Amino acid sequence: MDQQKKAVATKVWSVGAVALLIVAFMVLTTSYFNTKEIKLASEGCYEVGGSIVLEIHNSVTSSYSFECKK
Repeated sequence: MDQQKKAVATKVWSVGAVALLIVAFMVLTTSYFNTKEIKLASEGCYEVGGSIVLEIHNSVTSSYSFECKK
């Protein structure tokens, strides 16, 4: 009976670890692509002589609002 409990505990920890890795990967991926999107939007705004109004709503995921004012 003791070995069965250990096996179940190992499986639970394994599933939890995989889930945590997936969530971390998704957060990092979202942050990376949002950062690239902000950079491209900023460059485009500067090219047309605008000024950037950028508000970061969540620093972990880099969710944001972007506006280019002329």
